[in-house]
Amino acid sequence: MERCAIGIDLGGTVLKGGIVSESGRLLEYRSTPSRVFEGPDRVLGNLTTMADLLTAKASECGYPVAGIAVATPGVIDPVFGGIVGGAENLPGWEGVPFMKMMHERFGFPVMAHNDVTTHVLGETRFGAGVGKKDVIMASFGTGVGGGIIVGGNLYTGSIGYAGEIGHFTTHAGGQLCACGIRGCWEEYASIRGILRIARRRVDEARRAPRPPGLPASSLLEAWPAQVEKDTPAGPDPAMIFEAARDGDGLALEIVDEIGREAAVGIGGLINIFNPELFIIGGGIASASEIYLEAVRRHVPDWTLKLSMGSVRIVPASLGYEAGVIGASVLAFDRINVYGAG
Repeated sequence: MERCAIGIDLGGTVLKGGIVSESGRLLEYRSTPSRVFEGPDRVLGNLTTMADLLTAKASECGYPVAGIAVATPGVIDPVFGGIVGGAENLPGWEGVPFMKMMHERFGFPVMAHNDVTTHVLGETRFGAGVGKKDVIMASFGTGVGGGIIVGGNLYTGSIGYAGEIGHFTTHAGGQLCACGIRGCWEEYASIRGILRIARRRVDEARRAPRPPGLPASSLLEAWPAQVEKDTPAGPDPAMIFEAARDGDGLALEIVDEIGREAAVGIGGLINIFNPELFIIGGGIASASEIYLEAVRRHVPDWTLKLSMGSVRIVPASLGYEAGVIGASVLAFDRINVYGAG
């Protein structure tokens, strides 16, 4: 019988888990609120409960388990057995040796890696990047994360921190990022970057005289007048994309600008790594084809001609279960095994 892996994807909102076959089939899938803001004990309890349910199901079905693998924000030290940095959105989770604890409880090998890194592993093994050796993936959502495959191997850097592409500086001296650096790509291409751009554009449009006969943008009515400097309050990106699909002129301008901001970083990464494939994923990319069109339109403006001619830019294909499926690759390939170093 084909081996399987228990893949678990720890997100800020939802904890997802599944049994994944070695050929990439999702044999069982479950999800539950992650409740990360209730503290690390709650997160560990939820992880353990999820693993309990899935290992029991695998045993019931006779699936041989290769291991338990966790996709999580942050930088993993498999010798320590937990996150050692980069998990600001998971309060208290840094420094918890959850891999060690889960290994002691279940007896299976336990692997873990950064969440977007597992996504690129999944996409290259089972999704949009099958058969490709040099791949970069960027995931656009609350932040901007990434993963890099060079010569068919995951590029992790000297301490496992490679792939933090959201903190690639695209605007010297620009917006202050939560990481403490100014001008990070994440501050312009994530959801908060999109809302900041939209806020500015809406305020400019509200102040400018409207030509006779030109209908007012629906965003002017939906977006309240700005109360506080740099407050990105207002509609979410989905509303902007919907207005753009309906031909709203202001929304189209906003989508064009956010596509350009995403393209600046993508072009820089293509110039540095010369990949054959660039995968665009995350909640923003999956929300609207009009966003992907804007990104693709602007990438050549920031990319060397020869590099542009050798790369394809495609959307991720694994969807909502990407983290679960990608985590399984850690188990099958024994990447970041607890205690192995």
